[in-house]
Amino acid sequence: MQLPLQLHLSELKFRIGYVLLSYTLSLLVILKYNESIFLLETYAFICLNSKKFIATHITEVFFTSIYIASSLSWIINFPYAYYNCRFFLATSWYKSQVWIFSRLILPSFLVYFLSLLTCYFVALPSIFIFLDSWKITLNYALKIQLEARIETYTHWTLQTAFFMSSVLCILFSKLLHSYLLDNMITLHIYTRRFKKYLLVLFCLLTSFTMPPEGLLQIILIIILTLLVEVLFFITCIFFAKNNV
Repeated sequence: MQLPLQLHLSELKFRIGYVLLSYTLSLLVILKYNESIFLLETYAFICLNSKKFIATHITEVFFTSIYIASSLSWIINFPYAYYNCRFFLATSWYKSQVWIFSRLILPSFLVYFLSLLTCYFVALPSIFIFLDSWKITLNYALKIQLEARIETYTHWTLQTAFFMSSVLCILFSKLLHSYLLDNMITLHIYTRRFKKYLLVLFCLLTSFTMPPEGLLQIILIIILTLLVEVLFFITCIFFAKNNV
């Protein structure tokens, strides 16, 4: 006869194995259609009417494919991982806890996915068009020919899209959690008290996680500052509503 702890560990082992198996199968399928994945990945750069990339060594394309496939596989398998996590935790949680967990995770993932698509197909093409305009302004003095390196381009675009989407997802999750908890009263108090420190933290995170391009970091810091102000404004509305 197995102890309850052994039963839980056995179930946890099988569920983790199922998630890893699903992740591996998704990774193999994406690698099978790597040409289509590369076309999707380079969409933000195709808007410049440029379809040329360079690779400096023979394994660069292979490792770039692995990086893209692994990143997409995590996103694709998140619903399945959520399903296993929810049913594993439901055996020891109250129904109210499972309800809050479902209402918190699913909308947050939906916001993350939609913001990722918006960033990749709307924001990044606009950024590339703006950066490419600097080449035109220097053509009178210098002859500049831009060549995009596939590995650098892939890491930069995916990291930028994931970072911006993660920030929006975290803000939305905190907003939704505070709404479910106490109608945003506590969140308003903490936001009013620690807003300055939060802005400094965002500046530090942007400096450490984003590429060392001053203009891009300034733009992201301005965007994050506006998001914090919007968050504070929303909490003010609920705080005033609850204290009328």
